[in-house]
Amino acid sequence: MFFILSKVLLFLIKPLNWIVGLLIYSVFSKKPKWKKRCRNFAVFFLIFFSNGFILNLAMKTWESDIYPISSLNQNYDIGIVLGGYTNFNIKPRERYNFSTNANRLTQALELYKDGKIKKILLTGGTGSLIKQSSKEANEIKSFLLKMGVVENDLIIEARSRNTHENAVFTKQLLEKEFPNTKCLLITSAFHMRRSKACFRKENLEFTPFSTDIISEEIRFIPSALIFPNSSGFNRWELLIKEWVGYVVYWFIGYI
Repeated sequence: MFFILSKVLLFLIKPLNWIVGLLIYSVFSKKPKWKKRCRNFAVFFLIFFSNGFILNLAMKTWESDIYPISSLNQNYDIGIVLGGYTNFNIKPRERYNFSTNANRLTQALELYKDGKIKKILLTGGTGSLIKQSSKEANEIKSFLLKMGVVENDLIIEARSRNTHENAVFTKQLLEKEFPNTKCLLITSAFHMRRSKACFRKENLEFTPFSTDIISEEIRFIPSALIFPNSSGFNRWELLIKEWVGYVVYWFIGYI
């Protein structure tokens, strides 16, 4: 039930949906005062969520554990890579169609090639309500084998559907097959706070390593300060999802 409700909530927290909803209400409302208010709010949200400077400040505040590979002063037994980096809606399926979170995987591969991690643990089944048969970790295993990863160096956890389950099932797998290992937790910078909280709740020891960094150096130029940026809506959606997810996870005891 929680999994289904989380998908409904995801639709409701999208800023673009708020704007469309306000504009639709302003068209059909018979109250002049509310029609005007809804239009004003829609314009405000349109300007706010498309402003790159405001988004960049918010992302800089939220993203955590950002540091270069060279700063890792030890090697790790296992790199735990959280799922959410493929797009199952693109065909043909024999190709590997990665999403904007692909650096979770590619930088884990880089860490493996550099000898910073000895094994790669892929945790992630499917986050879809419909396509339950497609398991992300299973499909990406063949990609990593093609990239030169030794099969014995791959660990697959393909049951989890969300960050909480990533932590729970990974903990079970590690306790059973790889106890007392040094782990590196690899996920997107915007997703790291919630991920760390979930894995710590399961009493797993790890070092966080953030990828897919969205925040940039602050630039005081018109294109970065005032010009609208359509990509802001997608990135605000990611950020709001993490804020809401963190609060919900805290409320129900996942963190």
